[in-house]
Amino acid sequence: MHKRNYHPLVILLYTSGMLDSVQIRQLPKTTKHNWNQFKHHNYYGCDWAESYIQQFDNIKDVFASAFLYRSLRFLVETRKGYYAMLGELSHHKNLLKLHATKIVASIDHIRSFAKVKAITACKYYRISKDWYYKEKAKIICKISPFQRCYHQHPNQLTIKEVVAIENLVKNPIHYGKTKVTLYYHALRNNLLFCGKSTFNKYASALGYRKSKRFDRKNKEGLKATRIFEWLHVDITNVNTLEDGIQKVAFVKDNFSKAILHYSSTSKKAGSEFIKNLFAETFEKYDLYNAVKPINILSDGGSENKGEFLNWIYSIQAPPVVMKITAQTKDFPFSNSMSESTHSIYKTEFLHGKYSLNQKSHLKDLKRFVAYYNYHRYPTELFGLTPMEIIQGKTPDKHHFKERIQLARKNRVVANQKFNACAIAVGCNS
Repeated sequence: MHKRNYHPLVILLYTSGMLDSVQIRQLPKTTKHNWNQFKHHNYYGCDWAESYIQQFDNIKDVFASAFLYRSLRFLVETRKGYYAMLGELSHHKNLLKLHATKIVASIDHIRSFAKVKAITACKYYRISKDWYYKEKAKIICKISPFQRCYHQHPNQLTIKEVVAIENLVKNPIHYGKTKVTLYYHALRNNLLFCGKSTFNKYASALGYRKSKRFDRKNKEGLKATRIFEWLHVDITNVNTLEDGIQKVAFVKDNFSKAILHYSSTSKKAGSEFIKNLFAETFEKYDLYNAVKPINILSDGGSENKGEFLNWIYSIQAPPVVMKITAQTKDFPFSNSMSESTHSIYKTEFLHGKYSLNQKSHLKDLKRFVAYYNYHRYPTELFGLTPMEIIQGKTPDKHHFKERIQLARKNRVVANQKFNACAIAVGCNS
């Protein structure tokens, strides 16, 4: 027989009454007698282990209750599952930033309930104590669309600029217009000056709603280097409530994006229809006297042949006019310029609705062309309208640069002086 060496915790389990009857019968009587004399206060360092002994007594109560035991095991296993997710959260700054307010509040609850230090609670979320205190010090402003204090973040748009954007995106007359058009409308009317990405971010936050467009695959298009270098044409069907389908064709300039001319008919839109449309376009813009070559791009439909081709062949140079069919073996580019115009007319302008009859349809077409040419701002034109390009202006991406930079400086000063907050130095109202 050799003397047994018991695990140190067995003594604690025995004196705490946590061993079952089978385990107790395996203990020698002399050993149990000695352990029965065990008193915590009789040993040196009792004060070191006091808090742990109190926790162990709590564990004893848990094991004594089957319900508490199962609940504790459930929480432990759940924590194991979420612990890996929390570790992923700490490595994704965007997610961490998105949930910062909730995480800080949760840490505060943990500190209050469990009576632990901040660094201990932060370890649960695998975040640093510095991050916690930095986020906790942030002041939430209910006035700002992004709840950022104007004093702590003076670079954000001022209240006046935010109101200007909100009025734009919520005004019914602007519904369906693109953010680009609204942005340059704001710049040209001196409503505010900021970067396009900043405007887009605020417009989305303030309720901008984009009209639903028809799904279409992006196709490779060509890009002209001057006006009247490439002219696009295509026919689209437009429904009316009382007079059925109307055939509409737009002649569009590639470089300026301008609609040069348009025509509509309820009858057959054949080659004579397209010929007359282009003959009127050439007369309107004096293109018969153009010096540089003109290319006309269309699809391979019969309306783009016959009389239309005969008219092109009859033109005496200058100019040199060529008719080219899109997406062929020799010319792979698409006629997407025309297709986009049809989509803009039906969605951005009509919002998917139908004109009442042929008369109202012609009025809608006239209003659309005026809007498109004089009040819409394509991205590539940097704040100019298509018709301004036709009239001789040149796109300049730096046109508003100085005013945007000046507005940025003034914005910082205005936000630092902002005093409409609920408290003197912040705005966590």
